[in-house]
Amino acid sequence: MTLGAVILLAIIQGLTEFFPVSSSGHLVLGQYFLGVQSPGVALEVALHLGTVISIIVVYYSDILGLVQGFFSFFLDPKGLQSKKHMVYRKLIVLLVLGSVPTALIGILFIDTFERLFASPQIIGYTLIITGIILTISSRMQGRKPLDKITGIDAVIVGVGQGLAITPGISRSGLTISTALLRGLDRDAATRFSFLLSLPAILGAAILKMPTLMDGTIGYPLWWVLVGVAVSALTGIFAIRGLMSVLRQGKLQYFAYYTWVLGLITIVFVR
Repeated sequence: MTLGAVILLAIIQGLTEFFPVSSSGHLVLGQYFLGVQSPGVALEVALHLGTVISIIVVYYSDILGLVQGFFSFFLDPKGLQSKKHMVYRKLIVLLVLGSVPTALIGILFIDTFERLFASPQIIGYTLIITGIILTISSRMQGRKPLDKITGIDAVIVGVGQGLAITPGISRSGLTISTALLRGLDRDAATRFSFLLSLPAILGAAILKMPTLMDGTIGYPLWWVLVGVAVSALTGIFAIRGLMSVLRQGKLQYFAYYTWVLGLITIVFVR
């Protein structure tokens, strides 16, 4: 693998992790149509950590609030010092509730989902399903702000995130759409979706650590660092771009893209 290929994979990861078009689906199709090499465990983990950096940068105030809220459980158990801490303490609980079904689905059905990666044609159909989901949710205009999310909302969005492990089904697309269908406003749906993705991305990286420790990177460490930086910068652009599209109610644009790519895949993959 060349440095150029590493940068290309980082750009694809940064864009498709947050744009609702399925990062896993694009990786498989990139390998099939373009001959893009699998990044390997080391680079795959690194690129995912790059997208974590993207979320931390864009949602820095929320991340800081969550950290402060966590420590307030011990320093201010009754929540007397700050109402803001109470809001973020509730959000921590909701993120835990949402992460539980995601983890259970991932652990119980990981082998089934991995088998789906062997069939690019299946990804063509799941991309079309992603487009349908985006089309339905683009018409939703919920009014529920982030601090009004319920435990049931969190669990249902978490189930959506777990199901999005299916290649061709977009994680961000399904979680944002599920949140919108639960009545959340567009800003709240986006924020909760990306904050909920943090434990999922970090958890997936941790699960791959044993494999990483057993092998070697295979290319210079600075290439990996370049990949992290490119993935992070591209991810920041993608998050801000998606936020703008959502505010304008133009989620349908991504549906058109997934439909075209899905149809091309179905027609040309044999």
